[in-house]
Amino acid sequence: MMRHETRTALVGIQGLSELIRDGGLSESEIKTCADEIFGAAQKIDTLIGQMFDLNRMETGQTSFRNTRMDVNGIVSDVCVRARATARQLSIELRQASVPLVVNGDPDRIRQAIENVLGFITGTAAAGGHVSVATRLEDLVVVVSIGSRTLKIADFDDWLYGRYDRYEQRPSAIIGAGLDLAIARSIIELQGGRVEVTTTPKEGSEFRLVMPAA
Repeated sequence: MMRHETRTALVGIQGLSELIRDGGLSESEIKTCADEIFGAAQKIDTLIGQMFDLNRMETGQTSFRNTRMDVNGIVSDVCVRARATARQLSIELRQASVPLVVNGDPDRIRQAIENVLGFITGTAAAGGHVSVATRLEDLVVVVSIGSRTLKIADFDDWLYGRYDRYEQRPSAIIGAGLDLAIARSIIELQGGRVEVTTTPKEGSEFRLVMPAA
């Protein structure tokens, strides 16, 4: 996965650099090439950061705060930000009417929710609908995020950060990186789990399940 995404960005940088080197471009074309080179470099930087972040978590080198928090507030804020950046989608939020209190690191839990919602908004078809809900089930807090219009249905490689099958994935979702694998690690390291269900004609739903405080 990382190898393929990094190679894609590097090929873009190389090709655009050659265009500038060979000359013949207008000033505006040079600026366009430079902007794209900068964007590709940022993508590589993000991918490397994700790789190190996931490795630190999987090898026990990351520390987490342990704070009581209401997940409803975090989810609401994440959805507000997502609506501002994914205007091509309808994002519906249904929240529990009572506080959903968990113990954990608020920043990391926010990151996990952002990663999953960002993955879904980045892979859902334009004009599609994304549903987000929070609820209390027995002794666990559940944040569910789903859509009927995702372009893929098999998420195991994404959740576990596997590298070997990335070339088989649709080009439309290249760039999602290790977001889901990082989200899974964050939730698991704080006593929870991430579940995924895919139902024909009903779409796919991610469930971030955390022990209630």
